[in-house]
Amino acid sequence: MSKIRSFVLASACLVLVVFPLPSSAQFAGSVVSYTSGSGVGSGYNDPTHSLGSPTTFIGYQDTDPFNPPFLGEHLVSVGAGGSLTVQFSSPILNDPGHLFGLDFNIFGNTGFVITNGDYSGGGITDGSLFSHNTGATRVWVSADNLNYYLLNPSFAPVVDGLAPTDAAGDFTRSINPVLTQNDFAGRGLPGIRSLYDGSGGGTGYDISWAQDSSGANVFLSSISYVRVDVLTGKSEIDALVAVPEPGLGALAIGALAAWIARRRFATSARHSQ
Repeated sequence: MSKIRSFVLASACLVLVVFPLPSSAQFAGSVVSYTSGSGVGSGYNDPTHSLGSPTTFIGYQDTDPFNPPFLGEHLVSVGAGGSLTVQFSSPILNDPGHLFGLDFNIFGNTGFVITNGDYSGGGITDGSLFSHNTGATRVWVSADNLNYYLLNPSFAPVVDGLAPTDAAGDFTRSINPVLTQNDFAGRGLPGIRSLYDGSGGGTGYDISWAQDSSGANVFLSSISYVRVDVLTGKSEIDALVAVPEPGLGALAIGALAAWIARRRFATSARHSQ
């Protein structure tokens, strides 16, 4: 019976590895507070448009780095002096095992400028951006909606900057934070996607950047609230997405590896007798 149970366990694990169960992405679920700030256009002041998944379709085609979301039904705008605070239904874990150590991504309406004049699918960019915030933002995090900690501005990128949304990618997969606009110069959509490496774009943030009012590092094991303050310029926000923990498929790989190791050890022990 023991051998049968082991075989069934291994088979189940293999099924999960070959056919992994889909993991549901976690998006911001509710708005805690919103102040529009200055310069916000009419129709872009509904903060609930920051909830849920990033926009994947913009009325005539899928969202891609040349064609970001732009309608008021997709975005909420936060102008200078404005602020948006959202809550996630489940805590976002501060996990150094996340790709690049980033724990959540924020999506805006930044896009790459097409510089070769080909707007029919063969566009090339020089890395320059449009609709991005050229000003300054601050991102705060909290576990309890009482104590908020600033993510170190020396590390935290501006909200609604690099990198533009791509519906063909994974919104929970963070883009490499060392990439700059110059890295995308001379690239079309395939070249951009090769640098995205499966990511759906957005700007990544690490909870480990949290600091207190004196600038000292603060360790937070998890957070449930994110606040975006816009100091200058204007940021359009489409979605906030948590980076998930390993799913059942990854756990199954570990279980299967352990079973194989145990079988090999038992076989080796019998042969040595």
